[in-house]
Amino acid sequence: MTRIKLPSPKQFWIDEDTGQRRRGAFMVLALFCLVACTTFVAFSVDVGMISLTQTRMQNSVDAAALAAAMEITFAVENAGPEVEDVIAYAQAAAAAEAVEVAGLNGVYVDPSADVEFGHRAFNESSGEFEITWGASPSNVVKVVARRDNDDLSAPDGKLPTLFAGVNGTASVEIVVQAVAYVEARDIVTVLDFSRSMNFDSYFAEEYEDPNSQMSQTEIESNMYKIWEDLGFPTYGNMGWTPDWVTIPSVDNSEVDVTWRTSEVDFVAHDYDDSTDFAEVYLEYSNGNGQYFYPDNATETFSGTGSNDGSRVVSAWVKDDGIWEEFDFYDNDTIKRGLDLDNLAYPYPVGSWDRFINMCREHSSSATSFYQSEIYHKGYRRKFGMLSFIHYIMRFESGHWETPDLYLTRHYPFTSVKEGEKLFCDFLENLSFDDRLGLVSYDTSHRVEDTLSESGMPSVDISSNPVTSNYDAIRTMIEYKQAAHYGYATNMGGGLKDAKWLLDNYRRQGARPTILLMTDGNTNTMDEGESSELPGDWNWDSMFDFDGDSVGACYTESSRERYALKMAKEAVDAGYTIHTMSVGADADRDLMEAIAWLSEGIWIDVPGGATVESMQTEIEEAFRRIAAFVPPAQLLNSEE
Repeated sequence: MTRIKLPSPKQFWIDEDTGQRRRGAFMVLALFCLVACTTFVAFSVDVGMISLTQTRMQNSVDAAALAAAMEITFAVENAGPEVEDVIAYAQAAAAAEAVEVAGLNGVYVDPSADVEFGHRAFNESSGEFEITWGASPSNVVKVVARRDNDDLSAPDGKLPTLFAGVNGTASVEIVVQAVAYVEARDIVTVLDFSRSMNFDSYFAEEYEDPNSQMSQTEIESNMYKIWEDLGFPTYGNMGWTPDWVTIPSVDNSEVDVTWRTSEVDFVAHDYDDSTDFAEVYLEYSNGNGQYFYPDNATETFSGTGSNDGSRVVSAWVKDDGIWEEFDFYDNDTIKRGLDLDNLAYPYPVGSWDRFINMCREHSSSATSFYQSEIYHKGYRRKFGMLSFIHYIMRFESGHWETPDLYLTRHYPFTSVKEGEKLFCDFLENLSFDDRLGLVSYDTSHRVEDTLSESGMPSVDISSNPVTSNYDAIRTMIEYKQAAHYGYATNMGGGLKDAKWLLDNYRRQGARPTILLMTDGNTNTMDEGESSELPGDWNWDSMFDFDGDSVGACYTESSRERYALKMAKEAVDAGYTIHTMSVGADADRDLMEAIAWLSEGIWIDVPGGATVESMQTEIEEAFRRIAAFVPPAQLLNSEE
């Protein structure tokens, strides 16, 4: 067939065989093109709808997985004692949370089939975190949203296509999933070991604020606990409650003399006539002297006239014509009265002389620093085990001085010890593969990674001091005491060691975290260290707590600046710092500033009226920080 195209505005073909014109060939072609275009448009619309639905479902399961992962932690933390299986309880709560969050976004999730739990832990061999699905306890959640049911009316029914008749596909199957996990932490607790950590177990000095302490009754109760924990030792003839000293004559037979500051009691033995106990001479702190003539075997004498109320420093007794002196500022005389003259002082550092000086004062002519605490509590120039406990806690509390104090309940240190052990318990029970290191600071600072002292358990985690061996941390803290190594407070040094520990031992894929605790003010720093702050340091922008462009923290103290400098270096390394201030004397401003700087949390423990309330507050603070897990993370690719 030959087709001839005629020059006409209306184009048509003439069949040479029949001579007839053929109309509509273009319409056939147009119809074919229209069908192709319609199919392409339908396909594009369906693909767009499928893509949009898939994106919406993916966003929903992402949110659901994150919410479920965080719900695990919340459920574990808040499960009451009536919950027998905490893990099952947490998983049920997390699955319910996943279903609710997905549902709020219009996506169906079956809690029994579409929520899976696993455990994410560090593999020492591979050096990476790995997930074991179905393992417990759970710290990772997989949430699946599926539209694969042939019943299109079901909540998980396949997605109907808009142009099924055109493209030949009535519905499509969509399945998406998300995996979220609670990030494991490498935590270093930085604890204050300074002497002030026994502040509530001795009487405050005059230059300290007595109002910041507990009541005298409560402090004495705390001191009694120390005596109890030491095994109720009794030295010489001292009882618990301090009392006046009664001094026998040298041969321990003729006269007993009891010194009551401005009064002196005399008891003569075998008093039979006026030649016995015939004359008494008292010397006073004002330099005067006065004679007395007893009429009885038992007499009490004190100054009269210008000597009224004067402190007696020495007493002379004439018996059978022989004078004997009782010098109350001769420590040998006092030791004889306390029956300590032949008794060795029980600890490596300290002495009966220092103890006596504390209770009395150094000399008859000088007022000693030592007297003020005892004086204000009503025990000046009295001697007893209560005042002895005060003496060792106030003046000889270092481990090198009185090593047995690690056995005792002294506060607030004991509360911090118990809080640290509770911290270990919580992390161990949570089992999110958190690891823990311990740094202590006082005059100096150090990483606590060994315990090797005679009579104590052996601990050595020096090869990996950021450890999951919580028993090692519990044991080391159990055998420590306030002022274990030194007396002062070097907070910056403690932060420096914490950063070093994380720099060298943290795991990739774990959140590096520091918990800094103090009950006082940083008052020293490492020799040779600089407190000069970085050149771009801006107090107003860095510590603008309330958004008014004015910094809420500023200090000229070199020790505080050094601590802030060390904190900033840790923050710049990507480490989170949580802080805890304990007791009335803690530097709250500095602790709040350090936490703010690192976007951590600051917990203030003001201290209670009793050690029980204090311990409850401190333990709750440790528990809160242990439970403050990082926000859940989405896994980019399944491990």
